[in-house]
Amino acid sequence: MRNDLTDLVNVLDRLGSSLVLSGPARVARKTIRELQQEGPSWTGRFSNSWQLETDDGRLYSGDGGPGEPRDINIPVGVFTGRQNVRGVLPIKDRAIATISNFAPYAAQATDLEEGIFIRDWAKPPSDKPQTALGRSKFYEEDSGRKFPSFRGDPGGGNPLSVSGTTADLDWFADYVRGGRLDRTLRIEMDGLLQEFK
Repeated sequence: MRNDLTDLVNVLDRLGSSLVLSGPARVARKTIRELQQEGPSWTGRFSNSWQLETDDGRLYSGDGGPGEPRDINIPVGVFTGRQNVRGVLPIKDRAIATISNFAPYAAQATDLEEGIFIRDWAKPPSDKPQTALGRSKFYEEDSGRKFPSFRGDPGGGNPLSVSGTTADLDWFADYVRGGRLDRTLRIEMDGLLQEFK
């Protein structure tokens, strides 16, 4: 009986350590994957420009290159023990990491700033999204854009042109404020707790 209890304590200790170690890294990876899928994807450069910076300054970044969204290598043990406990326990206003996008046009891609969006017709296939993700979400208007305009708001401009988008207007604000971020955290942590059980 005593050996059984010792074995149980050892298993619980190992699983609890695993939960604390891997929880925040799993949430960060899933959040970045969701942002890549939700956001615009014309060349793929924006999708591949997400990054995670820990509160002690370590940086894990995408390559910023064109193509379909690629995972960022965020190691399971990326956070220190103290950071992990803060990431697992419900302590408000204590960030252990920051997820951001380093593309120079990130403010326009997230619909936080207006910009001037012109397709380069001389360089096919730039008249249509170059990624499968972008083509799957592509929406086109029968008129050009207003100048300036928000990325997610095509049309309203030159009637002899066309304009399009690969993500809804305010997709980023909707993701953050609409509860998707909290839901991702809850789902990942629930999954870890189920593994713990």
